[in-house]
Amino acid sequence: MVVVKRKIIVVLAIFLVAISLTVGIFLANLEKTNLFTYPLSVRDKTYIVTVETNWNAERSPSVTLLNSSEPSRHSIELHFLGKTVKDIGWENITYTITIPTDLLWGNISLIHKYYQVDPEGYTLINNGTHNSLKMTFEYEYHFSGIGYFEILGTEGAW
Repeated sequence: MVVVKRKIIVVLAIFLVAISLTVGIFLANLEKTNLFTYPLSVRDKTYIVTVETNWNAERSPSVTLLNSSEPSRHSIELHFLGKTVKDIGWENITYTITIPTDLLWGNISLIHKYYQVDPEGYTLINNGTHNSLKMTFEYEYHFSGIGYFEILGTEGAW
């Protein structure tokens, strides 16, 4: 009788572990990320900027170089625009933009909707060849400029 109870307990434990793993895999796949690549040309060189994000909308985010008359202001524009597939009015968007350091370098900072973001509000990592900036923000397509970002560097290739 004791052996039968132990076998039942072992089978139930295996069953619970299998269910937990299945639910975990399902939840991990629920938040799909997309990878977008952008070739940006400066003079005779093309740099590849990538954006990894959970953005799922009518159109991909745009990434462009911004020109400035200020010699110490070099920026890359990242713009999320359009209704999301969820179409619930708002959504938390997470993105990581990766920029080659020979395209944009120096003191790196972030502008969101025309206002400088406190460095506590995003993560900036430099691996020697690239700067990666990661942030989560609340996107509401009804509000103008809410998906607009500038990644600023004090030095750049343009």
